[in-house]
Amino acid sequence: MHFFSKCKRIQGSGKLTDKELLHKEVKFKIFKFNSREKPRDKRRILIISCFCEFGCEALSLMYCIPKIIAKNPGAYVICAGWYGREYLYRHLVDEFWEIDESCMHLREYSNAFISKSKNLAAIEKKLKDHGAVYECASIGHICVGNVCTTCKKTFGSDDANARCPLCNSPLIERSLLADIPYHKKFAVAIPRPSIKKQEEAKKYLGPNPVGVFARGRQMYGRNLPPEFYVALIDFLKKRNFTPIWLGEKQSVLPCPVDDVVDFSRLPESRDLELTLAIVSNLQFTVQFWTASTRLASMMGTPWILFESPDQLFGHGQEGKRILLTTEYNKKKLIISHYFNILENQMKALEYLDQAIEEMHVDNWSEIVGLVENPEMINNSLSILKKWRGA
Repeated sequence: MHFFSKCKRIQGSGKLTDKELLHKEVKFKIFKFNSREKPRDKRRILIISCFCEFGCEALSLMYCIPKIIAKNPGAYVICAGWYGREYLYRHLVDEFWEIDESCMHLREYSNAFISKSKNLAAIEKKLKDHGAVYECASIGHICVGNVCTTCKKTFGSDDANARCPLCNSPLIERSLLADIPYHKKFAVAIPRPSIKKQEEAKKYLGPNPVGVFARGRQMYGRNLPPEFYVALIDFLKKRNFTPIWLGEKQSVLPCPVDDVVDFSRLPESRDLELTLAIVSNLQFTVQFWTASTRLASMMGTPWILFESPDQLFGHGQEGKRILLTTEYNKKKLIISHYFNILENQMKALEYLDQAIEEMHVDNWSEIVGLVENPEMINNSLSILKKWRGA
C-alpha cells in the first residue's frame, strides 16, 4: 500500500530544531487478521488512525478503539499505525496497516494524541480514499469528552466534578479520564504471548532479569546521559540482577555496556509479541520520565518509574493514564524533578535501591525525593487515591 505527498519540505514543529522532510512515498504493510471479506462500499470501512504516543496508544487499545468499534457495529475496521505494533491489534480489528520503518522518526512529532507532522496529516487525508477515517486527535477526545445528559452538550474535561458549561447540570456522562473507577471495569486486556514466544524469550534472559528502558527522544528532552546508565547497570549487577536493554531503537539510547543484551538493536525487536514475552519474564522494569511502563503493565510485570509531580497530578495526565492501565500493586513511583536527578544522579540509585527493597516486602507506596516542596507533594498523593476510587 502506498500513499504519496506532493510536498518536498516543510518546517518542523514542537521542540524539534530540524526540518521535517516530507516523504514523496509512504509505504504500508497490510496485516489481515481474519477471513472476513472487505466491503466494496467504502462507507462500510472504518479506518482508525493510531499515530499517537505509546503512552496514549495503550489507552486507545484498552478503551477507545473498543468503544469506537461498539458504536460502529458491522463496520470493517482497519487500524493504521506505527511499525512493529501489529500484535497489539490482532484481537481488535480486521486489518492493521503498518507504516514503513523509515517513517518511525515521525514519532518525534507526536504529542499525546496530537501531531504537528505534515506527513501524518497528509497520510490521514489520503486514508480517506479508502474508507471513513477516525482521526487520531478524535481518539483523544474520547479521553476527555463529556456528554451532558440534560441538554446533550458535549464538552472536554477530565475533572470528575465538572458541570455542563451550557446548562450547569451536574448530570454528566463522564469522560475516560474523569471517571477512572467506572471506566476501568471495561478495560480490554492485551492477549498474552504464545507459549512458543515465551520459550523463545528465555534465550535472551539471564538469572533475575530486569528490563531497562533508556529514554532517548528529542521531544520534551528528559533524557539521562549514557554515563548514568553505566552506573545503573553496575548497580543492578551488584544486586544479582541481569539487565536487558529494551525499547524501540528510534526512541531509546544505545546500550553503553557491551556485555548487556541490547534487544532494542536486534532485528528480533521488531516482533512485539516476543518483546512482550520477554517483559512477562522479568522481575521488573525500570525507566525514567517515559511511558514504556505500559509494556510491563500489559503483562502484569512490576515496574519502577521516576516521574515529575506535574506529570502525575499537575498539568500532565500521566497519573490518570497510569491508573487506567496498571494495577496498584504492580508499580513503584519515584516522584522527582528531572533536573534535580540530572544534577544528583547517584541519588537516583539510592531511591532505586529503596524502591526495590520496598517492592520485596509488598510496599507499593510512592517515594518522594528531590522535589522543591515535599510536603505539598505528599499532600497531593491523596489525589492519586481519589482518582482510583480508594
